[in-house]
Amino acid sequence: MTTAKNTHLSTAHARPHNTARPTGTRRSDLGSGLATTDSGYVGKPTCDKCRTDEFVYLESFIPPTYRRDGSVATLGEAAYTCTRCEQFSAHSVPVTWSPPGWYLG
Repeated sequence: MTTAKNTHLSTAHARPHNTARPTGTRRSDLGSGLATTDSGYVGKPTCDKCRTDEFVYLESFIPPTYRRDGSVATLGEAAYTCTRCEQFSAHSVPVTWSPPGWYLG
């Protein structure tokens, strides 16, 4: 039996935990790769170019987190692609928004 080497695992690009992030953006593990999310924009997933959500394909959704007192700790995040113009976007979504059929159970 031969064991294959994982060529995707690399610590060369890992950032130390004490490295400061630039203000205004944050990096999140959304979808299959790293995506930069604009922490200043909060809105429903809609293509900026096509001005509609009709062609939006949701890549990933991270639900909001709540504190013990019920207040919102972090907003949810969505990463999506417009299948019409192929534009990718990722950003925070309102607490009241969730993908159709989504529930926490």
